[in-house]
Amino acid sequence: METYQDNQGLEYSASSSGSIEQFEQLTLSFMGYKPDVGAKLKALLKEDPDMPMGLCMKGYLAKMMGIKGLHQRALAVLETLAGEEYNHLGHRESLHIKALEAWCNGNLDKTVGIWEEILLHYPLDCIALRLAYFNHFYSGDGRRMRDSLMRVLPYWAPASPHYGYVLGLYSFALEECGEFELAERHGREAVKINPKDAWSVHAVAHVMESQERHQEGIDWIVSLEPHWSTVNNFRFHLHWHQCLFHLERGEHEHVLSIHDQSLVSDLDSDFYLDLCNAASLLWRLELHGVDIGERWQVLLEAAKRRIEDRDLVFASLHYLMVLVAAGDLQSVKSMMDELRQWADSGDTQGQIMHRVGMALANALIDIRQGRPGLAFRSLTDARYEVDLIGGSIAQRDLFNMVLLDAAGQACQHLEMRALGAERTALRPRSRWAWQQYGQALQHTRDQARASEAFDQASHLYTDFHD
Repeated sequence: METYQDNQGLEYSASSSGSIEQFEQLTLSFMGYKPDVGAKLKALLKEDPDMPMGLCMKGYLAKMMGIKGLHQRALAVLETLAGEEYNHLGHRESLHIKALEAWCNGNLDKTVGIWEEILLHYPLDCIALRLAYFNHFYSGDGRRMRDSLMRVLPYWAPASPHYGYVLGLYSFALEECGEFELAERHGREAVKINPKDAWSVHAVAHVMESQERHQEGIDWIVSLEPHWSTVNNFRFHLHWHQCLFHLERGEHEHVLSIHDQSLVSDLDSDFYLDLCNAASLLWRLELHGVDIGERWQVLLEAAKRRIEDRDLVFASLHYLMVLVAAGDLQSVKSMMDELRQWADSGDTQGQIMHRVGMALANALIDIRQGRPGLAFRSLTDARYEVDLIGGSIAQRDLFNMVLLDAAGQACQHLEMRALGAERTALRPRSRWAWQQYGQALQHTRDQARASEAFDQASHLYTDFHD
């Protein structure tokens, strides 16, 4: 192998300069959630099977899928990279191999530390940037996401083909830190640069969700659908965001239609986010009092395939939601046994499972099996550590909703009133929040405030549909 430079000045070991061009195209697809990432990687490794960064990408992509079988594929890649011919690579490539090794060993703190070290020396390394971001996201740390981008932004020129993608990453990180105005500005700029950048479209949708701009959020997503619909299964997450807006507006039939036509249309691909989207939406619909029919059963086989996965606590809790809600008690037992072993494993996500994941898992089971008091206590104990499971603020909000519902079912009326007051302050345009608050006020015999809360819910419905 020889050493070549790409257009960003990054060095690669490869058999020819053509491999560098192929890797650049692979990186663009990876950053843009394009469906041809796998095909581009396969073509690259066919032409240059020993390229270190090509092999690293094979391992990285396997780990990102969060599937037990693909973890074995990543380990096989790592074994190849341990060969003598890879002992004298450049600094950046050697660090990438160390990062893959740490990831395969379950030490995400070390893994992210290595990627951030790469970015200190090579701030234009898109792969390190995107993967550090991915793992900051799944540790629930918006500040680390934001700061990671802040450190490299001065080095990115608008002329770079990746510039819009980097702005979009920054936009979402800002939203997760509550910096909505700046987040929306950067997100819109990124979409203007590249309307097919689904992550940037999604970042602006998050701002609108956080600010309860429901109709504006629907219009934003729908108007850009011809562009973002060309990406991989991440497009279904944008449909999920559209559903959240419709749900708040009480447009339940529209939500069910999108769920049936889009969210569950490709479950056989085993993309973890598809199950997370559908499971969290169905649970929300039921909290809103919507009859969802047999839709949990549609998700059941896909969830059963993921019982042994040990990569993301966030995702595993959503698989458990499906098993519990579908009433598959044997699968619930099998998964809980798996989660307990994971919680004792000592790896980074296992520690999170031990600290907060098991409490959430038990709460999900208890609330569905008629033990709301136990669920309420578990969720109350865990509520200020839920961020640790990762995902976005919008995604994790489901656990806040379940907590409020558990309080009501357990007849914890004072606690429900307090939680209702919190939620209506944070989400003053949520009909569901005002209805829950009104019920709690009724139970505590505060009829005047209860009437005001119910009136507010009614007025919101009228406002939405005038």
